[in-house]
Amino acid sequence: MNRNKWFFLIIAGTLWSAILFGAGWLGRTALTRIEAARSATAAQNAPSSNLLLDEVWRHVQASFVGTVPSDTVRNYGEIRGALATLNDRWTVFVEPQPRAIERDHMRGQFGGIGVSIMLDSSGRILMDPQKGSPAEKAGIQKNDMLIGIDGMLLPDKADFNAAAAKIRGEPGTPVRLTVQRGGQRLDITVIRATIDVPSVDYRIISPTHAGGPVIGYIAIHQFTERTGGEVKQAIIALRQAGSQAFLMDLRDNGGGLLNAAVNVASRFLKDGVVLYEVKRNRADATFPVTKVTAVTAYTEPLAVLINGNTASASEIVAGAIQDYKRGELIGEQSYGKGSVQSIYDLSDGSSVHITSAKWLTPNKRAIDGVGLTPDIVQKRAEGEASQNRDSQLDRAVAELARVTAAR
Repeated sequence: MNRNKWFFLIIAGTLWSAILFGAGWLGRTALTRIEAARSATAAQNAPSSNLLLDEVWRHVQASFVGTVPSDTVRNYGEIRGALATLNDRWTVFVEPQPRAIERDHMRGQFGGIGVSIMLDSSGRILMDPQKGSPAEKAGIQKNDMLIGIDGMLLPDKADFNAAAAKIRGEPGTPVRLTVQRGGQRLDITVIRATIDVPSVDYRIISPTHAGGPVIGYIAIHQFTERTGGEVKQAIIALRQAGSQAFLMDLRDNGGGLLNAAVNVASRFLKDGVVLYEVKRNRADATFPVTKVTAVTAYTEPLAVLINGNTASASEIVAGAIQDYKRGELIGEQSYGKGSVQSIYDLSDGSSVHITSAKWLTPNKRAIDGVGLTPDIVQKRAEGEASQNRDSQLDRAVAELARVTAAR
């Protein structure tokens, strides 16, 4: 075969290979485009989650044998269901009425009549007026059964939160309560006033023996906007009464506002960090001891009572005191809620609480799901409350007496 024929065959083979390669590439490209078009069409034809929910709801409205709830109730249910997929018990939706009550408790005051309401075993609402409150002055008595508000009778097993919200209102405005008292039905009009909700109780515990210390007892029930100022007043009053040591009672304190916890801790810690916050994709946030300008208790012996219901903000305070060895924790393992919820108020008065951070003690101990272990474990025996006994308190008093005597 001559040289020209070889050259022709080589060129022809090269062209054929190029044609085959190009055909394969074009074919793959075409297939890719066809698959992409099919996927896009399928995506367009697939129902969105909202459309699917609407489709389900149309079937409910057409077929459900019971009462179909309102759109508002349905929307609230959708929100709760969506939040449940996060598998976080503290990320929750709160409806408008309980949110209003919650907000008032965090402020530490509200417009109302000064009455505690509770449900009995039959679902009836019973009232107990606070001493000196507008409710007591108007004639409301303990165990009066609330059956109507402003001329509207309540349904059987009435909504507790709805009733509480209707009783509250602007100070100076009236509310007419219909109550059942024995065989009598009474209409009682009460003028609302500003009701303060103290978060702190305090008193002096006298020496249990000759030469023992005078102890200032401060019980913090919740951390609200008022708590820092109330602890300040407690320290002043107890010192004036001769207090030589302090006993902080955080038992059954479920928490509250972070800033209030930092303020309280700062009255007993001279410097340092109260807690660290760990957030997603952010550097840890540091919450230092606040430089409180007056009324601190840096030097007196201190003990802190905790139990299984000591949680969240109260664990922040107790954990900081324990880490700095400022005082001993006495009682039982705390609850272990080491997370922070950001509260977002929504347009209809409801709110969503979203777990946005975990917190750590000054020594960077994680508390969430673990809790704080007391320095001195002291359990309360069953029946102590009914016998007016408190072995945890007694143990704390004894420990403070020992520490004070050793100084």
